[in-house]
Amino acid sequence: MTRVLSLLLLAFMVLSPPGFATADDSKELRKQRHDAQQERQKQKNARAAEINEATRDFKEYARDLKTDYREQLKDLDTEFELRRVELKADHNARVAGVEAENQKKLMGLFMNPEVEYTDQTVQQLQAEAKTFAGALFDLKKQSAEELQRELIANEERKNTLLAEADQMALDEAAKLGLTDEYAPILAAPIGDGLTKQEERWNGREKKEVVKLDERNRKTLSAFRNGAKLRQWEIGNLNEDFKLSWDEKAKLHALQSERIFYNTLSMQVVQAGQVDRQKVVEQMTELNEKTKLINIEYRKIRDKNRITRREEKKAILAN
Repeated sequence: MTRVLSLLLLAFMVLSPPGFATADDSKELRKQRHDAQQERQKQKNARAAEINEATRDFKEYARDLKTDYREQLKDLDTEFELRRVELKADHNARVAGVEAENQKKLMGLFMNPEVEYTDQTVQQLQAEAKTFAGALFDLKKQSAEELQRELIANEERKNTLLAEADQMALDEAAKLGLTDEYAPILAAPIGDGLTKQEERWNGREKKEVVKLDERNRKTLSAFRNGAKLRQWEIGNLNEDFKLSWDEKAKLHALQSERIFYNTLSMQVVQAGQVDRQKVVEQMTELNEKTKLINIEYRKIRDKNRITRREEKKAILAN
Protein backbone atom coordinates (compact mmCIF):
# COMPACT_ATOMS: atom_id res chain seq x y z
CA MET A 1 0.00 0.00 0.00
CA THR A 2 2.80 2.39 0.87
CA ARG A 3 4.46 1.64 -2.47
CA VAL A 4 1.23 2.38 -4.34
CA LEU A 5 0.74 5.72 -2.56
CA SER A 6 4.30 6.73 -3.31
CA LEU A 7 3.83 6.03 -7.03
CA LEU A 8 0.57 7.99 -7.13
CA LEU A 9 2.17 10.96 -5.40
CA LEU A 10 5.09 10.91 -7.84
CA ALA A 11 2.77 10.78 -10.84
CA PHE A 12 0.69 13.68 -9.48
CA MET A 13 3.80 15.81 -9.02
CA VAL A 14 4.98 15.05 -12.58
CA LEU A 15 1.61 15.90 -14.16
CA SER A 16 0.98 19.03 -12.11
CA PRO A 17 1.75 22.48 -13.75
CA PRO A 18 4.97 24.21 -12.75
CA GLY A 19 4.72 26.14 -9.56
CA PHE A 20 1.91 24.08 -8.10
CA ALA A 21 4.11 22.70 -5.41
CA THR A 22 5.41 26.15 -4.52
CA ALA A 23 2.32 27.84 -3.15
CA ASP A 24 4.38 30.64 -1.70
CA ASP A 25 5.83 31.42 -5.18
CA SER A 26 2.32 31.51 -6.73
CA LYS A 27 1.15 33.86 -4.03
CA GLU A 28 4.13 36.12 -4.65
CA LEU A 29 3.38 36.24 -8.39
CA ARG A 30 -0.19 37.18 -7.69
CA LYS A 31 1.00 39.97 -5.43
CA GLN A 32 3.43 41.24 -8.08
CA ARG A 33 0.71 41.23 -10.70
CA HIS A 34 -1.68 43.00 -8.37
CA ASP A 35 0.88 45.67 -7.52
CA ALA A 36 1.71 46.12 -11.20
CA GLN A 37 -1.99 46.49 -11.99
CA GLN A 38 -2.37 49.11 -9.29
CA GLU A 39 0.59 51.03 -10.66
CA ARG A 40 -0.80 50.92 -14.21
CA GLN A 41 -4.16 52.20 -13.03
CA LYS A 42 -2.42 54.96 -11.10
CA GLN A 43 -0.53 56.01 -14.24
CA LYS A 44 -3.71 55.90 -16.30
CA ASN A 45 -5.58 58.08 -13.80
CA ALA A 46 -2.71 60.56 -13.73
CA ARG A 47 -2.68 60.70 -17.53
CA ALA A 48 -6.42 61.33 -17.67
CA ALA A 49 -6.18 64.09 -15.07
CA GLU A 50 -3.29 65.69 -16.94
CA ILE A 51 -5.16 65.63 -20.25
CA ASN A 52 -8.35 67.03 -18.70
CA GLU A 53 -6.45 69.85 -17.05
CA ALA A 54 -4.56 70.64 -20.27
CA THR A 55 -7.83 70.65 -22.23
CA ARG A 56 -9.48 73.03 -19.76
CA ASP A 57 -6.46 75.35 -19.83
CA PHE A 58 -6.40 75.30 -23.62
CA LYS A 59 -10.10 76.09 -24.00
CA GLU A 60 -9.75 79.00 -21.59
CA TYR A 61 -6.75 80.26 -23.55
CA ALA A 62 -8.68 79.91 -26.82
CA ARG A 63 -11.63 81.88 -25.41
CA ASP A 64 -9.34 84.68 -24.27
CA LEU A 65 -7.60 84.66 -27.64
CA LYS A 66 -10.93 84.92 -29.45
CA THR A 67 -11.88 87.88 -27.27
CA ASP A 68 -8.56 89.60 -27.98
CA TYR A 69 -9.03 89.30 -31.74
CA ARG A 70 -12.74 90.09 -31.79
CA GLU A 71 -12.15 93.86 -31.69
CA GLN A 72 -9.67 93.71 -34.56
CA LEU A 73 -12.12 91.72 -36.67
CA LYS A 74 -14.90 94.13 -35.74
CA ASP A 75 -12.76 97.07 -36.88
CA LEU A 76 -12.21 95.41 -40.26
CA ASP A 77 -15.93 94.80 -40.67
CA THR A 78 -16.70 98.40 -39.71
CA GLU A 79 -14.28 99.70 -42.33
CA PHE A 80 -15.90 97.43 -44.91
CA GLU A 81 -19.42 98.54 -43.96
CA LEU A 82 -18.42 102.19 -44.35
CA ARG A 83 -16.87 101.43 -47.72
CA ARG A 84 -19.98 99.53 -48.77
CA VAL A 85 -22.19 102.51 -47.89
CA GLU A 86 -20.08 104.71 -50.15
CA LEU A 87 -20.13 102.21 -52.99
CA LYS A 88 -23.88 101.65 -52.77
CA ALA A 89 -24.60 105.38 -52.67
CA ASP A 90 -22.43 105.94 -55.73
CA HIS A 91 -24.02 102.96 -57.44
CA ASN A 92 -27.57 104.11 -56.69
CA ALA A 93 -26.83 107.58 -58.05
CA ARG A 94 -25.51 106.17 -61.32
CA VAL A 95 -28.36 103.69 -61.64
CA ALA A 96 -30.97 106.38 -60.98
CA GLY A 97 -29.61 108.47 -63.84
CA VAL A 98 -29.52 105.53 -66.26
CA GLU A 99 -32.98 104.33 -65.22
CA ALA A 100 -34.45 107.77 -65.83
CA GLU A 101 -32.77 107.97 -69.22
CA ASN A 102 -33.91 104.45 -70.05
CA GLN A 103 -37.50 105.29 -69.12
CA LYS A 104 -37.45 108.37 -71.34
CA LYS A 105 -36.10 106.38 -74.27
CA LEU A 106 -38.59 103.58 -73.75
CA MET A 107 -41.55 105.93 -73.57
CA GLY A 108 -40.22 107.83 -76.54
CA LEU A 109 -40.46 104.70 -78.64
CA PHE A 110 -44.18 104.52 -78.04
CA MET A 111 -45.03 108.23 -78.12
CA ASN A 112 -44.16 108.72 -81.76
CA PRO A 113 -47.54 109.27 -83.45
CA GLU A 114 -46.10 108.38 -86.85
CA VAL A 115 -45.20 104.82 -85.83
CA GLU A 116 -47.37 102.11 -87.33
CA TYR A 117 -47.29 99.04 -85.05
CA THR A 118 -46.71 96.21 -87.46
CA ASP A 119 -44.93 92.97 -86.41
CA GLN A 120 -41.71 94.36 -87.88
CA THR A 121 -42.06 97.65 -86.02
CA VAL A 122 -42.72 95.86 -82.72
CA GLN A 123 -39.60 93.75 -83.22
CA GLN A 124 -37.51 96.87 -83.86
CA LEU A 125 -38.92 98.59 -80.79
CA GLN A 126 -38.26 95.49 -78.72
CA ALA A 127 -34.63 95.35 -79.88
CA GLU A 128 -34.10 99.00 -78.92
CA ALA A 129 -35.78 98.49 -75.54
CA LYS A 130 -33.56 95.44 -74.97
CA THR A 131 -30.48 97.56 -75.63
CA PHE A 132 -31.57 100.14 -73.05
CA ALA A 133 -32.31 97.47 -70.45
CA GLY A 134 -29.01 95.69 -71.19
CA ALA A 135 -27.01 98.84 -70.48
CA LEU A 136 -28.79 99.25 -67.14
CA PHE A 137 -28.18 95.61 -66.20
CA ASP A 138 -24.48 95.86 -67.05
CA LEU A 139 -24.19 98.91 -64.80
CA LYS A 140 -25.84 97.09 -61.91
CA LYS A 141 -23.61 94.05 -62.37
CA GLN A 142 -20.49 96.21 -62.56
CA SER A 143 -21.40 97.86 -59.26
CA ALA A 144 -22.14 94.47 -57.67
CA GLU A 145 -18.76 93.12 -58.81
CA GLU A 146 -17.01 96.11 -57.28
CA LEU A 147 -18.77 95.51 -53.98
CA GLN A 148 -17.99 91.78 -54.17
CA ARG A 149 -14.28 92.52 -54.58
CA GLU A 150 -14.38 94.68 -51.47
CA LEU A 151 -16.17 91.91 -49.56
CA ILE A 152 -13.63 89.28 -50.57
CA ALA A 153 -10.71 91.58 -49.74
CA ASN A 154 -12.17 92.11 -46.28
CA GLU A 155 -12.62 88.36 -45.77
CA GLU A 156 -9.00 87.80 -46.83
CA ARG A 157 -7.80 90.36 -44.28
CA LYS A 158 -9.86 88.67 -41.58
CA ASN A 159 -8.48 85.31 -42.63
CA THR A 160 -4.92 86.59 -42.17
CA LEU A 161 -5.73 87.77 -38.66
CA LEU A 162 -7.48 84.55 -37.71
CA ALA A 163 -4.64 82.44 -39.11
CA GLU A 164 -2.33 84.29 -36.75
CA ALA A 165 -4.64 83.50 -33.84
CA ASP A 166 -4.90 79.86 -34.92
CA GLN A 167 -1.13 79.47 -34.85
CA MET A 168 -0.93 81.00 -31.37
CA ALA A 169 -3.56 78.52 -30.18
CA LEU A 170 -1.69 75.57 -31.70
CA ASP A 171 1.55 76.72 -30.09
CA GLU A 172 -0.19 76.82 -26.71
CA ALA A 173 -1.67 73.36 -27.32
CA ALA A 174 1.82 72.02 -28.01
CA LYS A 175 3.11 73.50 -24.75
CA LEU A 176 0.27 71.81 -22.90
CA GLY A 177 1.07 68.47 -24.50
CA LEU A 178 -2.16 68.20 -26.50
CA THR A 179 -0.28 67.54 -29.74
CA ASP A 180 1.77 64.67 -28.25
CA GLU A 181 1.17 61.02 -29.06
CA TYR A 182 0.39 58.94 -25.99
CA ALA A 183 2.20 55.65 -25.43
CA PRO A 184 -0.10 52.92 -24.12
CA ILE A 185 0.46 51.88 -20.50
CA LEU A 186 0.93 48.16 -21.08
CA ALA A 187 1.19 45.20 -18.74
CA ALA A 188 4.53 43.39 -18.91
CA PRO A 189 4.76 39.63 -18.43
CA ILE A 190 5.31 38.49 -14.86
CA GLY A 191 6.19 34.86 -14.37
CA ASP A 192 5.30 32.62 -17.30
CA GLY A 193 3.50 35.33 -19.33
CA LEU A 194 0.48 37.62 -19.47
CA THR A 195 -2.74 36.60 -17.82
CA LYS A 196 -6.05 36.90 -19.68
CA GLN A 197 -6.87 39.94 -17.60
CA GLU A 198 -3.56 41.58 -18.56
CA GLU A 199 -4.11 40.79 -22.23
CA ARG A 200 -7.53 42.45 -22.07
CA TRP A 201 -5.97 45.45 -20.34
CA ASN A 202 -3.38 45.83 -23.10
CA GLY A 203 -6.05 45.59 -25.78
CA ARG A 204 -8.18 48.26 -24.12
CA GLU A 205 -5.17 50.49 -23.54
CA LYS A 206 -4.12 50.41 -27.20
CA LYS A 207 -7.64 51.49 -28.16
CA GLU A 208 -7.66 54.12 -25.42
CA VAL A 209 -4.62 56.01 -26.74
CA VAL A 210 -6.22 56.10 -30.19
CA LYS A 211 -9.35 57.65 -28.64
CA LEU A 212 -7.25 60.18 -26.74
CA ASP A 213 -5.52 61.21 -29.95
CA GLU A 214 -8.89 61.56 -31.73
CA ARG A 215 -10.22 63.61 -28.83
CA ASN A 216 -7.29 66.03 -28.99
CA ARG A 217 -7.53 66.26 -32.76
CA LYS A 218 -11.19 67.19 -32.42
CA THR A 219 -10.33 69.86 -29.83
CA LEU A 220 -7.70 71.38 -32.15
CA SER A 221 -9.51 70.78 -35.44
CA ALA A 222 -10.93 74.30 -35.79
CA PHE A 223 -7.44 75.77 -35.34
CA ARG A 224 -5.60 73.30 -37.56
CA ASN A 225 -8.14 73.61 -40.36
CA GLY A 226 -9.29 77.20 -39.77
CA ALA A 227 -7.45 78.78 -42.69
CA LYS A 228 -8.50 76.01 -45.06
CA LEU A 229 -12.11 76.27 -43.93
CA ARG A 230 -12.19 80.05 -44.30
CA GLN A 231 -10.62 79.88 -47.76
CA TRP A 232 -13.24 77.32 -48.72
CA GLU A 233 -15.95 79.70 -47.47
CA ILE A 234 -14.47 82.55 -49.51
CA GLY A 235 -14.60 80.30 -52.56
CA ASN A 236 -18.26 79.65 -51.80
CA LEU A 237 -18.93 83.40 -51.64
CA ASN A 238 -17.48 83.82 -55.13
CA GLU A 239 -19.36 80.78 -56.42
CA ASP A 240 -22.63 82.05 -54.95
CA PHE A 241 -22.07 85.49 -56.44
CA LYS A 242 -21.54 84.04 -59.90
CA LEU A 243 -24.58 81.78 -59.54
CA SER A 244 -26.73 84.69 -58.38
CA TRP A 245 -25.78 86.88 -61.31
CA ASP A 246 -26.15 84.06 -63.82
CA GLU A 247 -29.71 83.73 -62.57
CA LYS A 248 -30.24 87.49 -62.61
CA ALA A 249 -29.01 87.68 -66.20
CA LYS A 250 -31.58 85.12 -67.33
CA LEU A 251 -34.35 86.73 -65.32
CA HIS A 252 -33.33 90.17 -66.57
CA ALA A 253 -33.79 89.13 -70.18
CA LEU A 254 -37.32 87.97 -69.38
CA GLN A 255 -38.07 90.98 -67.20
CA SER A 256 -37.02 93.43 -69.89
CA GLU A 257 -39.39 91.70 -72.30
CA ARG A 258 -42.18 91.81 -69.74
CA ILE A 259 -41.69 95.54 -69.21
CA PHE A 260 -41.73 96.03 -72.95
CA TYR A 261 -45.00 94.18 -73.41
CA ASN A 262 -46.56 95.88 -70.41
CA THR A 263 -45.72 99.25 -71.88
CA LEU A 264 -46.87 98.13 -75.30
CA SER A 265 -50.14 96.97 -73.84
CA MET A 266 -50.77 100.22 -72.02
CA GLN A 267 -49.86 102.41 -74.97
CA VAL A 268 -51.21 100.76 -78.06
CA VAL A 269 -53.20 97.61 -77.40
CA GLN A 270 -56.15 99.69 -76.29
CA ALA A 271 -56.03 101.46 -79.61
CA GLY A 272 -56.35 98.18 -81.43
CA GLN A 273 -53.02 98.53 -83.25
CA VAL A 274 -51.60 95.29 -81.78
CA ASP A 275 -53.24 91.91 -81.30
CA ARG A 276 -54.20 91.80 -77.61
CA GLN A 277 -54.37 88.01 -77.54
CA LYS A 278 -50.85 87.72 -78.90
CA VAL A 279 -49.51 90.05 -76.19
CA VAL A 280 -51.30 88.05 -73.46
CA GLU A 281 -49.84 84.80 -74.79
CA GLN A 282 -46.39 86.32 -74.84
CA MET A 283 -46.73 87.51 -71.24
CA THR A 284 -47.93 84.06 -70.14
CA GLU A 285 -44.93 82.43 -71.78
CA LEU A 286 -42.56 84.89 -70.06
CA ASN A 287 -44.12 84.12 -66.67
CA GLU A 288 -43.69 80.39 -67.22
CA LYS A 289 -40.03 80.81 -68.22
CA THR A 290 -39.43 82.90 -65.13
CA LYS A 291 -40.85 80.18 -62.88
CA LEU A 292 -38.68 77.54 -64.57
CA ILE A 293 -35.54 79.62 -64.02
CA ASN A 294 -36.42 80.07 -60.35
CA ILE A 295 -36.91 76.31 -60.01
CA GLU A 296 -33.63 75.57 -61.78
CA TYR A 297 -31.54 77.80 -59.52
CA ARG A 298 -33.35 76.75 -56.37
CA LYS A 299 -32.36 73.17 -57.19
CA ILE A 300 -28.72 74.19 -57.68
CA ARG A 301 -28.66 75.99 -54.32
CA ASP A 302 -30.28 73.04 -52.54
CA LYS A 303 -27.66 70.68 -53.98
CA ASN A 304 -24.87 73.08 -53.03
CA ARG A 305 -26.16 73.22 -49.46
CA ILE A 306 -26.00 69.42 -49.18
CA THR A 307 -22.59 68.97 -50.81
CA ARG A 308 -21.07 71.84 -48.83
CA ARG A 309 -22.26 70.35 -45.57
CA GLU A 310 -20.29 67.20 -46.38
CA GLU A 311 -17.29 69.18 -47.65
CA LYS A 312 -17.15 71.10 -44.37
CA LYS A 313 -17.23 67.87 -42.37
CA ALA A 314 -14.35 66.52 -44.46
CA ILE A 315 -12.26 69.65 -43.90
CA LEU A 316 -12.78 69.59 -40.13
CA ALA A 317 -12.14 65.83 -39.94
CA ASN A 318 -8.49 66.22 -41.04
